[in-house]
Amino acid sequence: MRKIFFLMTILCSSYLFTQHSFAQSATHPNISVNVMSPESIKEYPGFEMRIKAQVINNTNQSISDVMAYITMANTIKHWTVNLEDYSADEPIYIGTLKPNEIKTVQLPIRFVYKDQYKLYVTASSDREKEVYSSSSIPVDILGNTKINPLIVEVVAIAIPLMLLIWLLTLSYRMRKNRNI
Repeated sequence: MRKIFFLMTILCSSYLFTQHSFAQSATHPNISVNVMSPESIKEYPGFEMRIKAQVINNTNQSISDVMAYITMANTIKHWTVNLEDYSADEPIYIGTLKPNEIKTVQLPIRFVYKDQYKLYVTASSDREKEVYSSSSIPVDILGNTKINPLIVEVVAIAIPLMLLIWLLTLSYRMRKNRNI
């Protein structure tokens, strides 16, 4: 029993005196990501902009092969967005973050589809398993509210119908003229 107590005391004391400088904790992650601008987005489809974010090394060691990229989730349909359509599918390679270094990146995006989203910037490193994300910013891509759907339906039905009537009338007159 004394041997077990002695071993446990040694193990516990070695844990207390061992430095865990590069270990991630829930309260202090190795990398932090903050979206600097904009705070929110409310625009029409086709709008292009750059998302400005800071990637911060919170450790006293360098972190290599760091990259940052945009992630978006549709809050109405509850799915993630394929960013190839948004011209935002390629990450920005940051490289090595020195101890406590802050790097600012600007990530391009072009909004395509009308809906509501959450946009956040994510950073990762080949050196770590963890992925780090910023807080999200709300994105509201508006539809063209100046178009009256009733007018669109009338035009979409009436114009082809008028063309059909005109062609039938023209065809009827040509037949009638041949028979005379």
